Amino acid sequence: MEVQKKAEELAQAIIDSPEYKRLLEARTRVNSHQAARLMLRDFQQKQLELHRKQMEGQELTPEEEEQLQNLFGVISINPYIRELFEAEFAFSGLMMQVNDALARVLDFQDEEEGGEEPKLEIPKKKILIPGQDI
Repeated sequence: MEVQKKAEELAQAIIDSPEYKRLLEARTRVNSHQAARLMLRDFQQKQLELHRKQMEGQELTPEEEEQLQNLFGVISINPYIRELFEAEFAFSGLMMQVNDALARVLDFQDEEEGGEEPKLEIPKKKILIPGQDI
């Protein structure tokens, strides 16, 4: 099937991309440092807990939001985690570009936009930390 073959070629191009390679390397570095791995795990568990709460229709308290932001700020100081976040952000940008290219070619546009091309902002390499400029 031609479509399947092209999809596999696209997947291989993504695997060969610097963004994907950077992401894999960053994950490996985090996993090889126990402190970074534990910090990230704790942050992700807290993030998941609050996300579940929201999905159940409960609003987050300002204290919970502040706690998550503070935790994010703390773990972002770790160079391995910061690099992982930046690599994830760059890879996400690549995937958004792929999705945007597919949408343009397939002509998936919001009817409300009146035929204008979607305006997609490509993320920069920097990661934003709440309350700080990097």
